[in-house]
Amino acid sequence: MKCVVVFVLAFTMLTGLAEADEAPSLLFSGGIQSLIWNRDNFYIDYSDQVTDGCLPQPARMKDSIELVLRQNGFSISSEDSIFKNKIFITALGYGTGTGACLITVNAKLLFMAHVSVPFSKNLKDESHTFITVPYEFGDVILSGNKSSMQRRVETSIKGFGEKLYLDISRSKDEISEKFPDILQHYNSQSEN
Repeated sequence: MKCVVVFVLAFTMLTGLAEADEAPSLLFSGGIQSLIWNRDNFYIDYSDQVTDGCLPQPARMKDSIELVLRQNGFSISSEDSIFKNKIFITALGYGTGTGACLITVNAKLLFMAHVSVPFSKNLKDESHTFITVPYEFGDVILSGNKSSMQRRVETSIKGFGEKLYLDISRSKDEISEKFPDILQHYNSQSEN
């Protein structure tokens, strides 16, 4: 009797696996990268929390990433709004008193996503809302001479911009390969 039960269970499980759809799933195959593939226009902002003269020209952080993004075909918006793709760079640091500095730099992309609300006491079933999705693409801690810190921060931020470009390009390639209908639909909507 036990053999029959085990055989029936095994057959049921194997049959279910054999019938499973082999198509890739955007949500599970792509991760957060599946949400960045069509980002191509950005507003750039920064927060300078560096003291003691360790970052004398903080606006050059914005210039550094903007240059890389423009060189790779992305456009930059001069106006911020809640629905813009926003790149936010944060620099936090201080001087050590011996002519050296310690700075941490973080870069993230913030964008809006339209999502369904699964459970809510205040909203009706099947409601939707917008959420801000953070995508961190750069983080570094730098220490060294105050005289070279500005250059090192800018170099790190340029590297962050190159990484963002690669992440978006690779994501677009993956969407094109695994989900060509999505890319075709997006392109047809862009033309209208």
